[in-house]
Amino acid sequence: MNRSFYGILFIAFLIGVFYPLNTSACRYTIREIGFSDIGSMPYHIYVFTRSDMPENDISTIKKLSFALLNETNVKLKLVNVDEENDSVTLYYLDKYNIQSFPSALFVFPEGESMICSFSYPGRSFNESVWLLLENLVSSAFRKSIIDQLLQSYCVVLVVEGKNTPENKNAIREANEAVREISKTLDQMPKVVNSPPGILIIPYEKTYEERILLMSLGIKAEEAIEPFVAIIYGRGRIMGPVLQGDQITKRKVFNLLTVVGADCECGLDHFWILGRMLPLRWEPSVQSELAQFLGFDVESPLVKAEMSQILSVKPVSENPLNPVEDNLLGYTEGKFEIEKSSQDIPRISASDIRKSFFQTTQIKNNLVFRTIFLGFGGILLVVLIAGVFIFIKHKRK
Repeated sequence: MNRSFYGILFIAFLIGVFYPLNTSACRYTIREIGFSDIGSMPYHIYVFTRSDMPENDISTIKKLSFALLNETNVKLKLVNVDEENDSVTLYYLDKYNIQSFPSALFVFPEGESMICSFSYPGRSFNESVWLLLENLVSSAFRKSIIDQLLQSYCVVLVVEGKNTPENKNAIREANEAVREISKTLDQMPKVVNSPPGILIIPYEKTYEERILLMSLGIKAEEAIEPFVAIIYGRGRIMGPVLQGDQITKRKVFNLLTVVGADCECGLDHFWILGRMLPLRWEPSVQSELAQFLGFDVESPLVKAEMSQILSVKPVSENPLNPVEDNLLGYTEGKFEIEKSSQDIPRISASDIRKSFFQTTQIKNNLVFRTIFLGFGGILLVVLIAGVFIFIKHKRK
């Protein structure tokens, strides 16, 4: 064999080793997957009616629901109590002792529910239906959340309680965590130029935002202490909502690091696919998002790839709790986030992946995948090179 063969063989070796290292890493971060609607559990609005309800009113409800709920994760169902025999639906009818019709009941994916007003003083029937449906999927703060989610890393939502000193402490802890995570954004697997945005719902606005609060697991009338929620992607909630004494710089920071993690970081789907807020995600928002990300999360090919990634469930003997254990895998003795900003190291993609991989199945192990892909690539290129050289020598 001549020298050219060994040159081709060496190139084939380099391609076979380094190409899989690049392709085996996940293409998407948790933040990016969060912008898809994969795994989204819908909210339901049940409208209870009787057989004697005018057809025009029923038609109005259907038309307005199609127009107002089309680009949302809220589904409407008309329930004629004189004909309905579904046990689940009738359960709510009995639970709230609904006697007047029409009546509306909003049901959350986790099972919580609330009666909604179906009539507004001084408003016509059409206007009342419009206000009912619009308030379920949109509000001043939900609009602000969507605006910030497109460009920012995520949104840190602070819900004030009754106690002013506690509110100030929660806001301070959230601000400090945001300042620290902002210093690491350029070292994340995917660089995000804008740091997390902070939104504060004043205590006096909690009743107006009761739908938003209920989707966070907070009842407006019980919002005595402050709450902090990390919102990312398509209005998804990252992990648990922190309350009162749970709101610390360390815990907020830990949750923030998860948002930018590689999608193959080994976390349970509870973390990757957080539950969504009830909201409207308009085509204009989706178009703007595609420009920021550089790809369309609603593309069938992209969603298929994301679904394939999520179908692999990592198995760890020592599962990480990102609320208590920071993403980089340091212990409290080695990593004191409260001390100073200099104590917080830069985050790299490899650091993030290493921090989550404990003991996984071989099929989920990046090292094994790299080895198999590497040898496969080498064999393929060597085979092609051999055929090429054989044909070349035969012609001579």
